[in-house]
Amino acid sequence: MININVRSIYGKDLTGVQRYATELIDRFPSFNAVSSPLGFENGIKGQLWDQAVLPLQLDGLLWSPANLGPVLYRPQVITVHDISPIDHPEWFDPKYVAMTRLLLPPLLKNVQHILTVSEFSRRRLIETFHLPVSKVTALPLAADSKFSPLTLEQQQQHRVLHGWPTRFVLSVGSLEPRKNLKSLFAAWNSWENRPRDLKLLVAGGQGKVFSSIGFDAVPAGVVLLGRVPDEHLPALYACAEAFVYPSLYEGFGLPPLEAMSCGTPVITSNVASLPEVVGDAALTVSPQDTAALREALWRVVGDAELATELRQRGLARAQGFSWETTAELTWQILTHEAERL
Repeated sequence: MININVRSIYGKDLTGVQRYATELIDRFPSFNAVSSPLGFENGIKGQLWDQAVLPLQLDGLLWSPANLGPVLYRPQVITVHDISPIDHPEWFDPKYVAMTRLLLPPLLKNVQHILTVSEFSRRRLIETFHLPVSKVTALPLAADSKFSPLTLEQQQQHRVLHGWPTRFVLSVGSLEPRKNLKSLFAAWNSWENRPRDLKLLVAGGQGKVFSSIGFDAVPAGVVLLGRVPDEHLPALYACAEAFVYPSLYEGFGLPPLEAMSCGTPVITSNVASLPEVVGDAALTVSPQDTAALREALWRVVGDAELATELRQRGLARAQGFSWETTAELTWQILTHEAERL
């Protein structure tokens, strides 16, 4: 029997890690879900449960899909989405960084196999922790089938229903430093010939901590939507003239893939995993080069032929990613490792 640690993967608003785990679990034929009691889902309590209690409840292989797992339980496959707390500790709570530095190195050494979500993350794991190449497998994420293009009539219906402007560029991301909204806002502010009716919508950011990224006020033409319900995201992507994602670091980078699946032209960073996600189907720029970011925005918004080409390339690119394929390959690895016991 294959056991799956589902301690931290369910919640009201799914994170990228939770979405990954639930998409795969929904496609697995059979497994034993193991979870902590209420109050031990996250944080230090959750890790204490993982380390001290979870191993006592197991018989057979364990899959830990959310970056960490019980260090001393060897018959285990773990998914590590990225090592950003190691590569950029300044972005995280010091306690979380300390916990990661304590648990991750011995865990990676002890487990049977390691999964990750991009070749970038695979390289970083192998290089940083001196792991055997054969021990780490990269299997990509995918966009849900609900992310698809809308007709012009459907787009207008959603704009009216949700109160979205007629013309807008979209960005999705929190105000955490690695999402790099500071550079995006700087590029937006310096765009002198920006069309007057064009807005920049940001889904996921909260205005009450806006000054934390270096702006005392919301720049002109920027609209903070806050957290957008998952069921509204596909339409929001599809209604946008362009999607911009200048992240400094991603293990995969699901939002650009979701935008491409909706037929929206994408501008994103040329660093970390993002180039391997978008391929030649997006404009890629140095994320801290505000002039390059501004020029990319100007090109996509002002050049209808380029926008059409990016839409077509993006839709074709997105077809190469499939949750069914990733789930099948993941299950093959899990069953293979279980048979080794």
